[in-house]
Amino acid sequence: MKVEFTLDVLKPHSPDSYLVAQGLMTLEGVSRVRIKVEELDQKTASLQIHIEGNNLSLEDITEKLASLNCAVHSLDEVICEEFD
Repeated sequence: MKVEFTLDVLKPHSPDSYLVAQGLMTLEGVSRVRIKVEELDQKTASLQIHIEGNNLSLEDITEKLASLNCAVHSLDEVICEEFD
């Protein structure tokens, strides 16, 4: 099953968004990661992370983000699509 998640995430300035995307790409089933910076302040960045792939585990994604010092504020969108 193809799955897409859109997450609202808060992270410190380090690691940068590119390293977060690379970390998420290492997860099983992930085929695409898109990160958009929504807001930036002195110490943190609010991100919108869109992640796509096959049979993704939201638990694995949130654990990977936590290991990168990122906090998931909310799961804003879920799309599931079954292949024929």
